[in-house]
Amino acid sequence: METNRRELNKINSRKRILKASRRLFSQKGYEETMMEDIAKKAGVSKATIYNYFPNKESLLIGTADEVLERVEHLVKSELTDCRNSEQKLRLALGEFVSSSVEYLGLSRRITYLNSCKDSVLCSTRKKMVALLKELVINAQNEGLFLDSADADDIVDVIMGIYLIAQFEWSHIDEYSPEFLQGKLNRFFTVMLSAYRCKIE
Repeated sequence: METNRRELNKINSRKRILKASRRLFSQKGYEETMMEDIAKKAGVSKATIYNYFPNKESLLIGTADEVLERVEHLVKSELTDCRNSEQKLRLALGEFVSSSVEYLGLSRRITYLNSCKDSVLCSTRKKMVALLKELVINAQNEGLFLDSADADDIVDVIMGIYLIAQFEWSHIDEYSPEFLQGKLNRFFTVMLSAYRCKIE
């Protein structure tokens, strides 16, 4: 019982630290935010932060991994009622995009670093791509996308929608959740139409 409480305290401390870092990085800027600022905002000691995150870059990794873990849990545990893998893909994309809206500037920074091969954040992008690819292959096996299409090409299109949403929709933080999901669905339908099986 004591071990469970200790583990729960660790999880909660980590979440508080990540939440505080996201807010401060967004308000003050990444470069201007110090670890002391994050400790104060999170209500923990600086030593506690270093137990979980050795530097500021690791806080970015933690933020990206937290979103990825949430989407993985959504896909594997909560979307069991979905009609098919294409619907799961749409909802996963929606979760990735909507998770970036609250801390848009920070999310854009993380997305940029995800794309740099020499960045430690690149591994998070690879996990994100692997999750999407698994759903794409499932959709192909279900006869929703052409099985002759390269799954990597389909994933590239989905990642393209993600990048468009983050960097081109300049007022995305003003969209209602319903409007955002509707817009993502329209882009998804149009941009993936070449890969969709024709249902007779």
